[in-house]
Amino acid sequence: MSGAVPISLRSPWVWLPPCAALALLALVLATGANRSLFLWLNHGGHRLGTTLWLQLTMLGDGAVALALVLPCIRRAPRCFWSALAAAVIAGLWTQVTKQLIDIPRPPSVLAAGAFFQAGPVYRHLSFPSGHAAAAFALAGIWVMTLKGRGLLRAALLLLATLVGLSRIMVGVHWPIDVLWGMIGGWIAAWTGLAMHGRWGWRTPGVGGVLAGVVLMAMSGTLLVSRHIGIPAVMPLQRVIGSVCLAWGAWDIVRMGPRLRWWRWRAQKRSLDG
Repeated sequence: MSGAVPISLRSPWVWLPPCAALALLALVLATGANRSLFLWLNHGGHRLGTTLWLQLTMLGDGAVALALVLPCIRRAPRCFWSALAAAVIAGLWTQVTKQLIDIPRPPSVLAAGAFFQAGPVYRHLSFPSGHAAAAFALAGIWVMTLKGRGLLRAALLLLATLVGLSRIMVGVHWPIDVLWGMIGGWIAAWTGLAMHGRWGWRTPGVGGVLAGVVLMAMSGTLLVSRHIGIPAVMPLQRVIGSVCLAWGAWDIVRMGPRLRWWRWRAQKRSLDG
């Protein structure tokens, strides 16, 4: 068992975000306001320009989100392992729902001139938003882990919300897609933290190093990959990839002495046993 402090369900930082998203989802469905809300947000948001929303939507990409986990490998192993578990859970939440409920995306329903659209055009498997799920899984890990620091927690929630909203602003998701993705990401974050609290995975071991190497390779691909399909985000994508790659490599190197100590302790235990 790990000595990690359990996540208290009595804290509003734990239950309020998913409950608020669930209440908004129920309200949108009950009022049938999904399309009108999409158009209102899509048109209103573009007063801030397209560039901002493209950069924000890049942060919700799965590869980018996983790269951002890498700097936690040595300084915050609880967040590192919880985020990896949350990534799997959020991915399942997103993909299973997409296959069960195939809702057409805005470009398949609305006329091209009726809304703003930027980046690749997607037409199917709208529900839910994987970007919103990834953003809230990553933000949820930190929001539920930090003690105090209300302003930082609020800022992380705001950033995750903006990433989710960016999918509406670039014209590829409905509000209900974003809200369901938010809920799934938060549940994934809570579950990841609960799993780490139960099993207490450690990074100064072979598993931790292998996980770090995989994320380093993923960070490295951000330097050249154009999988997001938005040329305007490439500079920031490369900066994130470079920083996470260098940070992760440095931390894994610094974990070397701890890794050797961990092996020595494991061998000693086996001999004593």
